[in-house]
Amino acid sequence: MNATPAGGADPLRPAPRGTLIVADRVVTLGHARQAARAVLVRGSRVVWVGDDPDQAPPHEHRLDLDGCVLGPAFVDAHVHLTPTGLGLTGLDLTSARSGEELLHAVSSYASQHTGRVLWGHGFDPHAYPDDLPGPDALAAAAGGSAVYLSRVDGHAALVDRNTLASAPLARAEGIERNGAGQVSGLLRREANHIVRRWSIGAMSAHELDEARHAAVAHAASLGIGSVHEMGGPDLMGLEDFDAWVTGEWPIEVLPYWGGLEVEIPIARDLRTVGGDLFLDGSLGSHTAALCEPYSDRPSTSGHLELDDDTLTDWLEEATRAGLQTGVHAIGDAAISQVVRCWRAVAARLEHADGDAIRRLRHRVEHGEVLPPPLLDDLAELGLVVSAQPMFEHRWGGPDGMYRSRLGARRASWSNPYRALADRGVGLAFGSDTNVTPMDPWGTVWAAEHRHRPEHAVTRLEAVSMSTLGGRYAARQERWVGVVRAGMRADLAAFEGDPYAADDPRGARCVLAVVHGRVAHGQAPLPSAHGR
Repeated sequence: MNATPAGGADPLRPAPRGTLIVADRVVTLGHARQAARAVLVRGSRVVWVGDDPDQAPPHEHRLDLDGCVLGPAFVDAHVHLTPTGLGLTGLDLTSARSGEELLHAVSSYASQHTGRVLWGHGFDPHAYPDDLPGPDALAAAAGGSAVYLSRVDGHAALVDRNTLASAPLARAEGIERNGAGQVSGLLRREANHIVRRWSIGAMSAHELDEARHAAVAHAASLGIGSVHEMGGPDLMGLEDFDAWVTGEWPIEVLPYWGGLEVEIPIARDLRTVGGDLFLDGSLGSHTAALCEPYSDRPSTSGHLELDDDTLTDWLEEATRAGLQTGVHAIGDAAISQVVRCWRAVAARLEHADGDAIRRLRHRVEHGEVLPPPLLDDLAELGLVVSAQPMFEHRWGGPDGMYRSRLGARRASWSNPYRALADRGVGLAFGSDTNVTPMDPWGTVWAAEHRHRPEHAVTRLEAVSMSTLGGRYAARQERWVGVVRAGMRADLAAFEGDPYAADDPRGARCVLAVVHGRVAHGQAPLPSAHGR
């Protein structure tokens, strides 16, 4: 990386302004010019894209990124930033391979942690050879701190005896019991939401603020320029949501409020509502709503969180207010409810604004269990699917969690990206961090390399779904996305050429630019930090 002042001034030329960025290759993702070598950034915009840097308009600075490729900044279309930051600054349980290892991790962390709440995330007991530790064992390991350990999908939690006694759990649904009828410490559904809110309320403002800044800095270091933050009353609460709405961050944060109260986003001048509004739970926790019982637990088909009337009225209210909606729907029963209720809304709007549903690009978050009939329904309604390819990489395959929960037939139609794309359904890729980590090139690789090849997309398609897909889902594509003169300067440069490499994973981001400001790395441009 080499930054130099531009060449000598010519009195007949306009005064030099801006920074010329020169790379081995510029991937534009545009239709007209698909590749170039240099871009000129002035203010928040790209003003020139070309092959010969010597033909660029007058510029004050030049940055040579030798050995690097420049392209659009990535978009993570589904994140939970504060929990992600808490994982970065706190207890990460993703490497625990047994209940015993989990308990040891809690004990080791507690010996250095002084907060009121010991927050951990990422345990996945699907393949544990032993039982999860009980509430008394966790209390002993935590040394007096309340314990909240979030399952990898966020739809269940493990807590200690002190938390069970202190949190307002009277008559809450979802408190699990063991074979002896004793409270096990495992919480689902309502009980999980209650204890999550209680745990957040017991944490210090400094602890939460530190986590937020850690999360956005980490995103920028990966070449992510924009994230769709999924907040809500059953997630991190209104205070955390407002911190993201009002805060100044080095990357773009687009907040979605996952509740039924449309007045909350309207009062904050937002154009979206919902996002992670729960219509069901998760497959791992046996709470995603299925049309048929779980293969490995035939006593349940999961749960729908809202009735049709409530969901239909909310979708109509938001649409009439001009708000884009998003709903969390994983199982085929939940996605069927989405289709059913949108058809009811379409009938109500037929003579008022029949194109409103398609125009607002309403979203389905996750959409994991998608048999063929539902694919055509999503395409007909013009819905956008916000998908997480790393889910399939982690839980797909003949021995994976999807096969255990769904059986071979239903698992064969999990996350069918090729079929969705071929029908023209908008796909916006993301991580659902901290369920799976923010990892743009890992996401691209996972979408390209599927256990069932018929569901895979190409490298370029996966890159587009990880960049332009998020812009389309956020209705931003007219002013940011492709690298083209006149578009906002949201750019990312990587060592080597991950766009063409056999395996792009691990490509190091050397520069991330958002709104024409440096969010990560160094360049002769204004800084995005502290603005």
